Amino acid sequence: MLGVDDRLITPETMKWVRVGLIAGIATIPTTIVLYYILGLSVDAAVAGDNLLRDWLGLLILLVLAKAGLAWLFRTGQFRASSAAKLNVRDQIYRQVVRLGPGLLGKRRTGEIANTATEGVEYLDYYFSVYFVQIWVAIAIPIFLCAAIFWIDWVVGLWMLAGVPLTPLFVGSSARGFRRISSQNEDVKNRNSAQYLDSIQGMATLKMFNEDRRRGQQMEEGNEAQRKTTMKLLLVAQSQFVFLELGFALFSTAVAMAVSLYRYSGGHMTPGECVAVVLLSLEFSRTLLLIGEFFFAGALGREVAAKVVQFLNEKAPVRSRPGEHRGRSDGKAISIEFRNVSFTYPGADEPAVKNLSFCIEPNETVALIGKSGSGKTTVTNLLLRTLEPDSGQILYDGVPEEELSVDWIREQIALVPQDPFLFFGTIADNLRIAKADASDAELLAALKDAELLDFVESSPAGLDTMVGDQGMALSGGQAQRLAIARAILKDAPIVILDEPTSQIDVETEALLNKALRRLCADKTVLLIAHRLSTIEQADRIIVLDHGRLAEAGTREELLASGGIYAQMIRTKQEVERQVRTAAAPA
Repeated sequence: MLGVDDRLITPETMKWVRVGLIAGIATIPTTIVLYYILGLSVDAAVAGDNLLRDWLGLLILLVLAKAGLAWLFRTGQFRASSAAKLNVRDQIYRQVVRLGPGLLGKRRTGEIANTATEGVEYLDYYFSVYFVQIWVAIAIPIFLCAAIFWIDWVVGLWMLAGVPLTPLFVGSSARGFRRISSQNEDVKNRNSAQYLDSIQGMATLKMFNEDRRRGQQMEEGNEAQRKTTMKLLLVAQSQFVFLELGFALFSTAVAMAVSLYRYSGGHMTPGECVAVVLLSLEFSRTLLLIGEFFFAGALGREVAAKVVQFLNEKAPVRSRPGEHRGRSDGKAISIEFRNVSFTYPGADEPAVKNLSFCIEPNETVALIGKSGSGKTTVTNLLLRTLEPDSGQILYDGVPEEELSVDWIREQIALVPQDPFLFFGTIADNLRIAKADASDAELLAALKDAELLDFVESSPAGLDTMVGDQGMALSGGQAQRLAIARAILKDAPIVILDEPTSQIDVETEALLNKALRRLCADKTVLLIAHRLSTIEQADRIIVLDHGRLAEAGTREELLASGGIYAQMIRTKQEVERQVRTAAAPA
């Protein structure tokens, strides 16, 4: 019925669409009867009778019915629109979650945010105007022409002649309007993304004195948006002038002129002339509605098409039938990679190729390698934000495709190198790990992460605001808050991505104690660059161009003289050069 993707509408939307449709169509015969009785009253007045007095109650009832149906019509429109917009925003958010972090490699954050906010607002017109009024606008000419034909067939023919001209004119400009509205939507998304990037990167822009040039780029983008908007307005205003001053006024003038001509020939009464003119005004309003719902539909369809295109993007991780939850006794879990390969879309070489290794329960394994060697890809494969092209990942010997994604992620606590903190309080960010955590549990986690002194010295305590993306905290404080969050989650698998990267030497010693408490009786994957951090691992795995280059204990790798041994020699050489440079001459 609605001609849009089923995912954009809900049963609630359809319910209110039907309510609005029924009310809108019911308004038409009510209006016809009202105007016809007014015509009869005019004829009675000309004859010297006071029919209005006899029909006053019915007229009042018809006016109230018309007002009530109009209210119900509008209510149906906007309730349908509200339900649809909420559903579309939910659909966009769920798709963002399904696509995972890899989404931002293809789309800018600002574009997604603009589509979910301002873009969805255009669907307001689509659902509230287009869906309901298109059917009402089709029904009105049929009812009105039938009524005018019943009053006088000659006037009815004249009115009927103008009906096909409006959709023909509107349809002739449809292709150009859709093209311009699509361009306008693209420019708006691009400008929104540029604006968000500029705010988030303000410190960098200031540091490089690039704020003015960036501002000029934004002005150019705004000018491009202004031009496309003016093109849309030009098309809209030209059709408005043509429809209102042309068809609408002309149809009313024709109805009046032909009615007067038929009256002068004795074929119509004065009351019938009045009724026909009143009905022609409704006819004119319909012509304007056709233009209105066309523009609403064109704008809404462009947004809907972009939303559907986004919803059709395939998620990198697919749910499979038969998925189940593994054991949840809190004990450490083994992890095994079996000949795992993964290639990013568009890449020539795999990020990970035929990778096999195993991490036993309660074992800490360091994963090291040069930038681009595949360490981050391994993390995303474990978190199931990516899915292997081939091979298997097993948890406690169970292939990941047999386990639910939610269960896998429940088993993992991640401390990333650059933790993301949400706008809100310290308590808000901690309770992401455990929504029902008490204040005592939060304070215990902060103590273990060596952040309790900072919280207790802050006037707001746990309610201390962290700022947008944690900007109110230092890098070290943000890192420790992320560690506290992982401690609170208490998952059997811990992934540490250079957890001490933003910590000073003094704090690092304290933080290492917290990390040892976090990692006790757990399976730990330690992604590190600092050799001091790597040395804490039971075993070391070295990646090179996505392949397993070497693996073993620190002593075994040093004895083999491979990549790890070369890293140690390089470190020792750098330290020797520093000591030499610092020695007095």
